[in-house]
Amino acid sequence: MRRHPTVLTAAVCGLLATGVAMPVAANESAEEAPATQIRVALDRVLAEHAFLIVQVMRTGLTPGPEFNAAADTLDANTNDLVAAIKSVYGEAAGTAFAEQWRNHIAFLVDYARALSKKDRSAAKLADSQLHQYVVTFSTILAGAVHLPEAAVEGLIREHVEQLEQIAGFEASRFGEAYPGILMTYQHMFMIGDALATAIVAQSPDRFPGSQFAFSPATDLRIKLDRLFGAQTELASLAMRAKVNGAADLAASTAALNQSTRDLTAAISSVYGGAVDASAEAEWQKFGDLYLAYVTAKKTGDASAQSTAAQNLRQYGTALADFLAGANPQLSKATLSQLITAHTGDLVKEADEYVSGTYATAYATQRGAFARSGVLSAYVADGIASQFPGRFPDTAFALALPGSQTRPGLQLIGLMLLILAAVEMALVPAPMPKPKPRRRRQSRR
Repeated sequence: MRRHPTVLTAAVCGLLATGVAMPVAANESAEEAPATQIRVALDRVLAEHAFLIVQVMRTGLTPGPEFNAAADTLDANTNDLVAAIKSVYGEAAGTAFAEQWRNHIAFLVDYARALSKKDRSAAKLADSQLHQYVVTFSTILAGAVHLPEAAVEGLIREHVEQLEQIAGFEASRFGEAYPGILMTYQHMFMIGDALATAIVAQSPDRFPGSQFAFSPATDLRIKLDRLFGAQTELASLAMRAKVNGAADLAASTAALNQSTRDLTAAISSVYGGAVDASAEAEWQKFGDLYLAYVTAKKTGDASAQSTAAQNLRQYGTALADFLAGANPQLSKATLSQLITAHTGDLVKEADEYVSGTYATAYATQRGAFARSGVLSAYVADGIASQFPGRFPDTAFALALPGSQTRPGLQLIGLMLLILAAVEMALVPAPMPKPKPRRRRQSRR
């Protein structure tokens, strides 16, 4: 195999704290390239922000211990994002970014509280503050990344408007709120890709490997990151709704089950739909199995809790069995280890939340999201190795001369490449016989 879980953990979780400045060695692989790492890291930290801020907005309606835990967790995510910005643009830029980013979080909480209290005056004030934030923050960000201000403002404004819309949903409309939450989450990958593209174009010496970062193989990794991550975060929301008997229980459960179907469909499409129907049915039980465990934990039914935990382990075994059987590049032992650890995080989070230890539950949620990235990267790497023709690890190299003065053009070109590769990845193809693993250095 090309990598190990410990290496992945360091790459995904440690990047933001340390920054990336090492050049690509002649034999360095696609996933180790600094350009790839900055793209993956920005996408993930921004995507996590989308779910965390929704949780803060919701728990902030009734301030208390859980709101404090959610707010602290969101602030930890913010610290990671600020560290990434500082590592690229310096202390002053990072500080300015942090102030504006935290402002929009505060304004959104104010907006959600005002709506819940039907305080139109306070809601109007928070809304005007958010609109001013969009303009101010977009100016700062566009100046840093050298992208057209209108384009940056469009991305940031859409993020804010999506969250305002979610804050405005009443209990009777939770069925609409959850698709909105997922849309906001997906939108953050667009923002992360735009920022990463501009950063790589600005500093090709510091972040080399753009041909790797925007390749179909990395696009596949980002796609699976998004799908595994969504399932993880929606499991947390559904778990909380189940424990609290909240009004959004049906909507959150439906969203979790849909995310599992989306993940299943993405894996099935790689193999031309040749996945056994019984295997897909087993995968799609994840939401029900997890919530069965949550119910047993909440009611204190030790027998049901043990049965539910065993069923979750069987789910992981079924998924590992299929992937390892279909893909000789993947180790069943490694898959089992990663899947078991990931489901273990969710079980631990439920245990902590039911016991009322909210700070540790939210910290465990962050760990589960991070581990979902380790799992998705491992699976994506194996699929790309198995199907190098569909998921090559290099992209068409755009001309870099002039990129520092015209990064907007490079952004457009690279984003078109990304969209084309994603479309190609969705087209089913028959599973070929295993091919010998390529030597990465020959792809330079």
